[in-house]
Amino acid sequence: MGSPRSGTTFLAHMVNRFFDVHICRDNGTLLRFHRILSHYEPLTDDANLKRLISHLYADHYFQERLVARGLKLSQSEVFARVSRRTYGGLIEAIFGAIAAEHGKAVWGYKRASFARVTGRHIDDLFPNAKFVHIVRDARDVVLSMRTSTELLLERSWHFGALDWVSHVRTGQRIGRELGPSRFFELRYERFMADPVTVLEEILDFCGGGRDRDARMERIRNEIRGLVKSDNTEKWRKQVPADAIRVIERVAGPLLQELGYPVLNPDVSGRKVGPVELAWLHADRVVRNLVHTKFSVMLRYRLEVLKAHRRARARA
Repeated sequence: MGSPRSGTTFLAHMVNRFFDVHICRDNGTLLRFHRILSHYEPLTDDANLKRLISHLYADHYFQERLVARGLKLSQSEVFARVSRRTYGGLIEAIFGAIAAEHGKAVWGYKRASFARVTGRHIDDLFPNAKFVHIVRDARDVVLSMRTSTELLLERSWHFGALDWVSHVRTGQRIGRELGPSRFFELRYERFMADPVTVLEEILDFCGGGRDRDARMERIRNEIRGLVKSDNTEKWRKQVPADAIRVIERVAGPLLQELGYPVLNPDVSGRKVGPVELAWLHADRVVRNLVHTKFSVMLRYRLEVLKAHRRARARA
């Protein structure tokens, strides 16, 4: 978990490569269905649970991200696999089956914006899970958001920084709620500089797993060719000075709290007035019009609407 463009995808790839864990990604489908769960409760009722499973299988992104990537079970087989009649039990059945298909004993879940979920919902979804929260310098995150061409992300320096603050603050709150036995926070920059040590810490945090020493030996032998150690502080050369001021105005207090140096402490945390905020919103709209792939956004919105319609249409 973490802010988008903070390294969550890369970390998930490394876990899948080296650990006895398979990390799944689902475009937020299971979080989205959790928000409309009231239409399917109680899941102790066979008809309700079967209906929910049916609607998951009808979702485009569930098919694209989970069925196409290892979920080989039929709807009836998923139903039979649910040992706990809760939404968390359904998730466990789905991800456990995918992990087994990939030859892994443990399953995991990666979703950058998962950091927005409250602690209470986390235990509804993943009652026994441990969480790894990755934090990256806001200026590199916002630069990556702005230059990404494929994803639906913030494109303005100001709102990208707001997005980063929201994710990091929420992730840290979740960490306080869960405690150190279930929550591990790492810095992207340290991961790039010393990937062997960081992966060893994460592996031990997760319990080690089968063949722990052999896995660490493989990490030591292979990791250097996979990590771009210089993929940090790109903002120093690629972000204009005025844009750095905009980012640090929003994210400066949290950057300093996390130990990142700021170049413009005089503007850090300064409030934005209504006139300037109106201009920033206008700039945001223009950038979204120019850079957003509306076909992708519309497809996602359509799936959300279809899921809500199915959920409300009681059999």
